[in-house]
Amino acid sequence: MVVCSITIILLSILLAGCTSSNGLSNVYLVSLQYRNASTSVSDDPVLVNPGIAEKVYNISHGNSTIREVRAGYMGLCLTLSNGAQLCSGSAAALASMVKAEGIQSNDTGAADPLNLIWIAKNFKEKIVFDGLIFIAVVLTFLCFILLSTFPGWHEEIDENGSEREVKPFPSRPVSQAALGLSALGFMFGLVSILWQHVNSSAAGTMAESLTYGAIEGHVGTAAMILGWAAVVCLGIISLALLIMILSIRMLAMLTEDD
Repeated sequence: MVVCSITIILLSILLAGCTSSNGLSNVYLVSLQYRNASTSVSDDPVLVNPGIAEKVYNISHGNSTIREVRAGYMGLCLTLSNGAQLCSGSAAALASMVKAEGIQSNDTGAADPLNLIWIAKNFKEKIVFDGLIFIAVVLTFLCFILLSTFPGWHEEIDENGSEREVKPFPSRPVSQAALGLSALGFMFGLVSILWQHVNSSAAGTMAESLTYGAIEGHVGTAAMILGWAAVVCLGIISLALLIMILSIRMLAMLTEDD
């Protein structure tokens, strides 16, 4: 039950990443930020128009209002050039704030020259999918409820009249149902976190390539740790229930043989 609770907490924090600037801004899937140093493109013969890299660099290195954009499952976070952070579940609201800053400086386009907010919004809405994580949370919660019905320790009087503490075996159907729920939760969680990891890495790499290095892409370490830790916890729950069911079955067979 404790491991189930930990799993639900980990997945809940992961889903809530980038919805608030109070600590949750560090829980993000991918971050895109303008590179400070000058970029150089190698003399690759595949580059038909190598001059475009310099043009992209010149566009991106103005006095931009934002420095970094972080994308989570349910929100985006901006790091402004003055170090302040803004987080919201609405990309339109963040874009309006950035445009307002650009109007004050008489250059709306320079506020976000390469449209990092738009790129992060598309990543959040079109690439990542949080439905499987919600399913895993629900399945884990149902497993938690079933585990809470398992009998605990209680005192009984034996044939000699002395008291002893005993713990009955849990119901076989309930145990099997809990195992099924935990196994399904593990599979949904594994697919979702693996999908999250691959997509975040690919999105960061593609953003760097398509902007010729003018943008740096980073995968969120905290989000990956939370996700994979939750998957490990779900695996532990499933394995523990499987071992318990097999052990009870083996004991029952030995008892019948005697």
